[in-house]
Amino acid sequence: MGKDLKGKELGEGLSQRKDGLYSARFSQNGKRIQKYFDKLVDARRWLKTARLESELAGRSYHTDTVDEWFNRWIENSKRGIVSDNTYRNYKNRYMNNIKPILGNVRLVDVKPDMCQKVLNVMDEEEYSYGTMNQTRITMHAMFDGAILSDYIEKNPVNKAVKCRMKEAEERRVLSVDEQQMFLEYARHTMYFNAYKLVLLTGLRSGEVSGLQWKYVDFDKKELHVRHTMLFDSKKGGFYLGKPKTKKSVRTIPLNEAAVQVLKEQRMYQFKLRAKSSQWHDNDLVFTTINGVALGHSSYQLSIRRIVTNINNDRKVKAKMNNETWEEFKPMYMHALRHTFATRCIENGMKPKVLQTILGHSTINVTMDLYVHTTEEFARQEIEKMEKMV
Repeated sequence: MGKDLKGKELGEGLSQRKDGLYSARFSQNGKRIQKYFDKLVDARRWLKTARLESELAGRSYHTDTVDEWFNRWIENSKRGIVSDNTYRNYKNRYMNNIKPILGNVRLVDVKPDMCQKVLNVMDEEEYSYGTMNQTRITMHAMFDGAILSDYIEKNPVNKAVKCRMKEAEERRVLSVDEQQMFLEYARHTMYFNAYKLVLLTGLRSGEVSGLQWKYVDFDKKELHVRHTMLFDSKKGGFYLGKPKTKKSVRTIPLNEAAVQVLKEQRMYQFKLRAKSSQWHDNDLVFTTINGVALGHSSYQLSIRRIVTNINNDRKVKAKMNNETWEEFKPMYMHALRHTFATRCIENGMKPKVLQTILGHSTINVTMDLYVHTTEEFARQEIEKMEKMV
């Protein structure tokens, strides 16, 4: 700490000479850099600026490209640390969207407008908002890692780098009538029990595929979610991975209907095993006819056929009666989970209980994303008000 002529502390690198001039100095790569000023304020301003420029100059020797940094970051900081699904999402978003634009740019040269370009190109190619946001998260995370490793000073993915909002599509939820019709048409398909179980438990598609018999407790009437089914061609195809979040590891109570569905599935699987000459014994509850693991696409293909059959019958009936027909709208496996959540709220389940069953980290996700008010439920509530009045 230097002092002025009156003995007052001026701070590190600052001092006053006998002739009254103020000295400002610091070391750069072992070499002393020093300058003199008439005023203390000028000395302080120069010292602060010089130190910053020196620090930035010291960083400039990093010549790694974004591509080189990402490959190091993903392997050293993410593999085995984040879930397999998150790791794969990082790689997919980088390879498909970030690398083509930023891959060959020096890490220290990346600017916010370059990151924005990544998102703008995705918007032009009509990516969903969710995928664009996932790309932004990947960029922010990888550049945060570069800051922690002392490669860059600031994260170029700042608040100004945004995904363009798209008009949100209404999430598909089946009405009670639609739910009954769907199950009626799905009854004789291979995955009927899987669809019904989701409507009774709210399991995610991957959790259904990853469910094993050892995690079904018929005595206590509960099932334990411990895995989700993932796919990676480099790992040989389907494999059991970690659930989506920590809250996804949970125990779900089963009502009598759910218990019966699982018993029927076990009986059905015994029949498949007896018929198959090459059964894969992996303890999975839901499989192909040979016991092989299932992916989301298998359920979805069957759902598409079910919806097509419903609409074909509606067309025929309408033509016979000379009426217009109403389309049974397309749906996905996840719509059954949405429907389960909505039925629970309609029947008075407390949101916090539903949050636990669904495996959500926050109550906001439960209420904002998965709970919907159907027209029939809204009518029932209005009719209650009419009786009260």
